[in-house]
Amino acid sequence: MRILLKEYLASLKERDELDKSVLPNLLSQMGLKIIETPMRGNRQYGVDIAAVGKLSGDNSHYLYLFSVKAGDVGRSEWNSGTQSVRSQLQEIMDDYLQMCVSKEHEDLKVKICLCLGGELKQNVKTNWSNFTNKYTKNEIQFELWNGDALAEYMEKSLLARELLGDDSQSKFQKALAMVNESQACYDHTYNLLKTLFPEKIQTGKDRLLKLRQSYICLHAICAWAIDAKNLDVVYRISELGLLFCWDVIRHLKSETNPRKNQKIDVYYRILWQYVWLYLSKSELYFEKVVYPHADKLHALSASVKSKESIDINLAMFDLLGRMAVRALWTAILGRANSDTNPEYSKLLRNQTTKIVDKLVSLINNNPTLHSPFKDDHMIDIALVMYLAQQTGSVERFLPWLHSLAERTTFELITNSKYPTCFKEYNELLVHPFKNDQQYRNEACAGSILYPYLFFWLLKEASNIQIDHFTDCLGGKIPNCTHQAWFPDKKTDQMIWRGEIDHGIAVDNLSPRIGKEDFVKNLNDSIKHCREIENISAIQRGLIPLFLCACRHYRMPVPPRLWITTH
Repeated sequence: MRILLKEYLASLKERDELDKSVLPNLLSQMGLKIIETPMRGNRQYGVDIAAVGKLSGDNSHYLYLFSVKAGDVGRSEWNSGTQSVRSQLQEIMDDYLQMCVSKEHEDLKVKICLCLGGELKQNVKTNWSNFTNKYTKNEIQFELWNGDALAEYMEKSLLARELLGDDSQSKFQKALAMVNESQACYDHTYNLLKTLFPEKIQTGKDRLLKLRQSYICLHAICAWAIDAKNLDVVYRISELGLLFCWDVIRHLKSETNPRKNQKIDVYYRILWQYVWLYLSKSELYFEKVVYPHADKLHALSASVKSKESIDINLAMFDLLGRMAVRALWTAILGRANSDTNPEYSKLLRNQTTKIVDKLVSLINNNPTLHSPFKDDHMIDIALVMYLAQQTGSVERFLPWLHSLAERTTFELITNSKYPTCFKEYNELLVHPFKNDQQYRNEACAGSILYPYLFFWLLKEASNIQIDHFTDCLGGKIPNCTHQAWFPDKKTDQMIWRGEIDHGIAVDNLSPRIGKEDFVKNLNDSIKHCREIENISAIQRGLIPLFLCACRHYRMPVPPRLWITTH
């Protein structure tokens, strides 16, 4: 385990990985109280992380000041420029200790720790020794935390067998071993998270420990998968970790007791680490996989490297949903930070705009996205349209919606790859292998896609288009149960882990009943099926989190979220 951890630590970047992701969790679990973490745009006077507390072997409480560097430190890293190790250590001595230590900590002894993901090379060990000997005093000490030391601390404080457990360690190591195989790695990671977070809600220190353990494990698996150039699994497990994290903390309620609020703040800081992991890894995925190719005709479809049209269709709609969810996160976070952090808000808004533009290009340059093969592709389509409403770009996607309605009915008429409720790959591969009514009744036994398309046609299409759509469905799949899905009381307990035995299906939404009855039935269902208001993420304004769960586990987007304003 220690060898794995040391290799993982050596692969981390200094900025946003070692200093923001790993060390704060490790130090907190070791018993230190973090009082300062890296912030972009602020001068840090050589200190990346500041903490107070007493570690094993300490004879009293210390003020710990960490200067963090990724990888190995050699001669050039030691003394070359303002960001060199020596310059930052000198800044701590000359500036930070003189100006930045608060009154409540000024009586504490100080430990200045040079923290490395790798090693201090032999050619600068004398420099380190001379510098520390010069400035070491009774109240100021220096320590070197290299990759070996960090790996040992992580193993003892976070991932020891008595803390992580043999079963969890085994699943973690299996996930690391299978980073080249997306599905196998995902399955082992899912099992790891289920083992770390049993159904019974944990409390107190145990819950915090498990959250930190799972974060470090997920981060390590992502790092190894990136090294193996398997960005697909990086995206999937970062999203999976976010959903499990929310399941653990969703029970926490705001309290009037300030001490309890402080505890809740700890959990929410961890949640935002999971959010950051998802945002950073998904952005890496899109930068490498999507952005360079979305503007080129058939480029992403061809990259699937399959002769089967079903493989291309499934991959493209999956990509469509991923992009929509990612942009929903940046859209809501951009608005939330507009007052407190305008610079970060602008960055998020730019990312949202970029993804919306790429979505339009993706749809225009990959014709398969106009012909959904699976009925549950409604989920991805609904996510795109929810994003379009949130970003004021509905007009840009209306031609696509009209095309979807036209293509799906055309495929029914010509007995081609019309949307089916079949989910097994072997069935999708040969669909449709018959051209008779009995087969179509089976292939289209129920539909969430057609009611959704009809809903938008009623808002945006002509009567001729609406009549053509309705007549085709009535003639070709008259026995199809057109329905929508609503959360029920069990949904918030089950959806975050991927359980699907929950929710309410409303089945009186056939386009054949006419516009007025369709709208009435839909409005009545929305009025009476109100359990979505009790979904924990929605109560806290985290609608993208709920939609993320819908996409990840293939649960339909509820009608309450078909039309929305911000």
